[in-house]
Amino acid sequence: MPTVTPAPLPPVPRILQVLYSYQIGGSEIFGLDLSRQYVERGAQVLCAAIDDSPGPLLERCREYGIQPVDLGIPKRSILGRNGISLHLLRRMRELNPDGIHLQHFLSLNKLGIPARLAGLARVIVTEHSVFDVDQSAAGRVRARLGWRLAAKIVAIHPSIERYLCNQVGIHRERVEVLPIGIDAQRYHRRDRSACRAALGLGEETAFVFVGRLAPVKNVPGLISVFLDIEAPSHRPATLLIVGDGDDREHCEQLVRQHPNGGRVRLLGAQNDPRPYLAAADVFVMNSRSEGTPRAMLEAMATGLPGLCPAVGGVPDLLAGRGWLTAPNDPGSLREGMLSVLENPQQIVELGARCQDYVRTHFESTRITTRYLELLLGRPLPSSIR
Repeated sequence: MPTVTPAPLPPVPRILQVLYSYQIGGSEIFGLDLSRQYVERGAQVLCAAIDDSPGPLLERCREYGIQPVDLGIPKRSILGRNGISLHLLRRMRELNPDGIHLQHFLSLNKLGIPARLAGLARVIVTEHSVFDVDQSAAGRVRARLGWRLAAKIVAIHPSIERYLCNQVGIHRERVEVLPIGIDAQRYHRRDRSACRAALGLGEETAFVFVGRLAPVKNVPGLISVFLDIEAPSHRPATLLIVGDGDDREHCEQLVRQHPNGGRVRLLGAQNDPRPYLAAADVFVMNSRSEGTPRAMLEAMATGLPGLCPAVGGVPDLLAGRGWLTAPNDPGSLREGMLSVLENPQQIVELGARCQDYVRTHFESTRITTRYLELLLGRPLPSSIR
């Protein structure tokens, strides 16, 4: 039988990265950071967003050498919004990437069919949480019908893999678990004093949340609990909220109406959260659902222990490195915050464990290499390893 010689890899791999939006969010930062590393390894990267409204990450694409492109997803047509679109088919053929990296099943619903009809077989989907798929019967049905359009589905935590296989019915061989990669060396607190001074922080304990102000994050619930524990008998504390989103107005209302509202700082979305992490003492979340939260990994890499709900991959991350609260339980969050304030000596020790853990388990080079192999469908040439 004659030997079949594999086709050579293209001299410059061409990858299409599809984000949900150009706003700052965990999956968006993840996708863009991976794309930056693709570029550094010699690939040409195009970036598009399902919601193509301008946002801060659009400029960051250009800074990284990534070319923004407009997919022109139909917004008025029901069929077009679900990927039944001649325009999207033509657009996929025009862009002609060697691989397409989608964040979330939502992107697969919109682009899976036109990509496959255009002959683009290397479609990779990363799912960051079970929340979007699980929150509606329609979401679960679309996932059950559409997963075959992807060459590989990447789950960022084993719990997501179990859900996709056991509840959605995706074949296990089509799912791979890859953790989020972090360039841990860029997260540090060498300028901690300057960062605290810039925020007007004194000796108080500073809790920080970084992320979207979206219902799944339940930031209003976090603010309410924090404000209720403020009392002269406890160690002074400040809550820094770094992010923006649909719940912003609710958060502002809670702060305005509470006599201790000045203890909460709504800082908006920031292109670089590192100075705010460097200024803080403890990372805090109140999410209803999570996979492996990137913001939490960045905080841990900076040396902050977490006070977070036991959802998704959070218990694994914080085992012996922080404090877990019961999900959707204001009383548990309150007790956790009080424990931190009454035992501040634990913060430094746990923070050092967090740094060591992230640098050992979430180093980005290996993870980026594996994504490139999935996108190209074969081992990498030495020029882009």
